[in-house]
Amino acid sequence: MDENALFAVGTVLAALGGLPERKGVCTTHELAETLGGVAYMTQEAGDAYKDRAAYIGSWAHMVRSAALGAGNASTN
Repeated sequence: MDENALFAVGTVLAALGGLPERKGVCTTHELAETLGGVAYMTQEAGDAYKDRAAYIGSWAHMVRSAALGAGNASTN
C-alpha cells in the first residue's frame, strides 16, 4: 500500500470513528485501542504479517489522534 492509500484509509477510519461514539456504542478512543490491539496481535502472528501490522498500527494512531483532537475541541 502506498503512502496516499495509507493516509486515506486512516482518515476515513478517523472520520467514521465518531459515528459509533455518537450512537453510544463506543468512543473513538476505544476504537483506536481496539485497532492497536489488532495491530499487536497481527505483529505477533509472525514476520509474514509485519507490514500488515504496521499499517493497522498507523491507522490506530490516526484514529487516536482524531479522538484526542475531538476531545480538545469539545472542551474549548
